[in-house]
Amino acid sequence: MADVLTLAFVGIVPIGVAFVLLAGLRWSAARAMGVGWLLATAIGLTYWSMEPDWLVASAVYGALQAVDIILIVFGAILLMNYLEGSGAIATIRWYFGQIEEDRRIQVLLIGLGFMTIIEGAAGFGTPGALAAPLFIGLGFPPLAAAVFGLYFNAPNPPFGAAGTPVIGGTGAVIEPALSGSMSVGEFLSMVSAWSGIVTGLTYVFWGLLGVFFMTYWFGDGDRSVGGAVRSTLPIAPFALLLGAVTGGTQLVIAWFVGPALPDIAAGFVVLAVGLLLANNDVLVPEREWDFPDESTWSDTWLGGLDPDEVSRDEPQKEMSVLMAWTPYLLVALALLVTRWPDLTVAGVAVLDWIQSFSVSLDSILGTELGYTLQYLYLPGTMPFIPIAILTGFLHRMDTSEMGAAWRRSIQQVAPAALTLVIAVSMTQIMIQSQTNTADLLGMMEALSRALARGAGGLLPLASPWIGAIGSFMTGSNTSSNILFSVLQYNAAETVGLSRVVVVSLQNVGGGLGNMVSVLNVAAICGVVGITGNEGDLLRKAVVPMAVYAVFAGLFGMLLTYVLVPGLF
Repeated sequence: MADVLTLAFVGIVPIGVAFVLLAGLRWSAARAMGVGWLLATAIGLTYWSMEPDWLVASAVYGALQAVDIILIVFGAILLMNYLEGSGAIATIRWYFGQIEEDRRIQVLLIGLGFMTIIEGAAGFGTPGALAAPLFIGLGFPPLAAAVFGLYFNAPNPPFGAAGTPVIGGTGAVIEPALSGSMSVGEFLSMVSAWSGIVTGLTYVFWGLLGVFFMTYWFGDGDRSVGGAVRSTLPIAPFALLLGAVTGGTQLVIAWFVGPALPDIAAGFVVLAVGLLLANNDVLVPEREWDFPDESTWSDTWLGGLDPDEVSRDEPQKEMSVLMAWTPYLLVALALLVTRWPDLTVAGVAVLDWIQSFSVSLDSILGTELGYTLQYLYLPGTMPFIPIAILTGFLHRMDTSEMGAAWRRSIQQVAPAALTLVIAVSMTQIMIQSQTNTADLLGMMEALSRALARGAGGLLPLASPWIGAIGSFMTGSNTSSNILFSVLQYNAAETVGLSRVVVVSLQNVGGGLGNMVSVLNVAAICGVVGITGNEGDLLRKAVVPMAVYAVFAGLFGMLLTYVLVPGLF
C-alpha cells in the first residue's frame, strides 16, 4: 500500500490545480472547479481504482447535496431583489443618512448592525455590496468604503444566509466522516454552538478594532498608532457595548437555537441598542470624528477617481422605515419559530413536524447512497421564498417589478449554482474514494492524515488558516466548508483532538477569509468603482484578517487543551 504522504500528494491535485487556476490564472470558479472535478474523476478511476458506478453515484450524490445550498441562496437573493425593487433598501439607506454624523458611530451601526442582518438574510457577498455604496453616500473615501465593507463581513459569514455554511456546507459532506457516531443534525448543532463561542467573543473587540483601523488609516494630521488610539478611546465604551451585544446575541442564538438565526437576531438587537444610544447621546463622545476634507484625499483613498467622480447618490425614503424592515423581521420570526428546539404547539413538536415533510431518494444508482430534501426545514423554501412573495404585496409592487426580481435572481444564482454543483460533486468523489478496489485510503482521508502529521497537536492553530485559504480562493465560507470540513474532522480524529472544535474553527476561518477573498475584493472594488486598486485594499484587509486568525487559533488551543479537552 502506498504511504500516506504519496496518497496525499496525489489526492491534493484536484483541489490544488483548481486553486491555481482560480488565484493564479483568474479563471472563473465554475471553470476551475470543473477542471478539479475532471481530475478527481480521472484519479479516482485510475489511481484509486473506484468502481465506475460508485464514482458516478458519488458525483450525483454531491450534485443533489448542492441543491439544498442552491435553494437557500436563491431564496435569499430573491428576497433581496424584492427589497431592491420595492424601494425598501433605498429607504434603509436613507434612514442611515439621517442619524449620527460621527463617522465612528456610523461605521459601527452599519458594520455591526446592518451588515450582520444582511449577512444573515442573504450572505454570499451581499453585505459588502450594499454597505460600500452606503458608506460612500455618507461621505467615506472610496477605499475606506471598500475596506470596511469587507472588514465587518468577517465574524458573521459562519452563520450567513440562514446558516448555509453550517447547514449546506459542512452538512453536505460530513455524514460519511461521522460513521454513525452521532446524527448530522446533532453534530451541526455542536458546530453552530462552538462557532458562536469564537465569533461571539471576537465581536466584543471587533467594532473597537475597526474604529482604530479607520482612524489610523484614514485620519487627519497625526496618522500614527498614538493618534489613532487617542481618536478611538472616546468611542471605546460605545464600541465595546455594541460589540458585546452583537457577540452575546449571536452566541446565545447559535448555542440554543442553531445556525440559521444568529446573524439576523444579533444584527437587529445591536441596531436597536445602537440607535437608542446614539439618538439619546448615551456614550456618544462630545467631539465628533470625521475624515479630512475631501480636497486633501490622496489618490490611493480615491482609488484613482477624481473627487467629482465619487458617487454621492441620495437615496429617497420610499416607504416607512418599519415597513422597509418588516420582511427581515418576518424572516427572523419565522426562523425562530421553526428552529426553536423545544417549541410545541397543541402537543406537537414544531421542529419534528417541519422536518417530517421531505422528498427522498433511497438509493442512487442502486448504491447505499441516498438523498433527502426537507423542503419545509430548508431556509430557502421556508421562509425566504414565501416572505419574498409576501413582500411584493406588502410593498405594493406591480407584476413587472416582481417578475424582474425573479429574473434577476435566476441570473445571479445560475453561475453560483453551477459552481456549487461541481464543487460538492468533486468533494464527494474525493470523500467516497475510500471505497475502492485498490485497498487505499480515500483522497480526503489521506489529506487529513498528512495534515494531522504536519500540524500535530497544533492543529487548532492551523485550522482557521485552512478555512481562510478555502474562502480566499473560492470567495465563499460555504465552499470552504465543503472542501475542508471532512479534512479537518479526520485530522482532528487522527491527532485525538476535539472534532467539534476543529470543524468549528474551520467554519470560523472560512468567514475571516472573506476579507481577503480574490473574488470578494474584486467584486467590492467594482461596486465602489475603484477596479484596478485591489492591491491597496488587500494590503489593508490582510492585517485584521491575520489578527482574527491568530485569535481564533489561540482560543481554539485554549478550548482544546484547557476548557473542554474531552469534547467530541
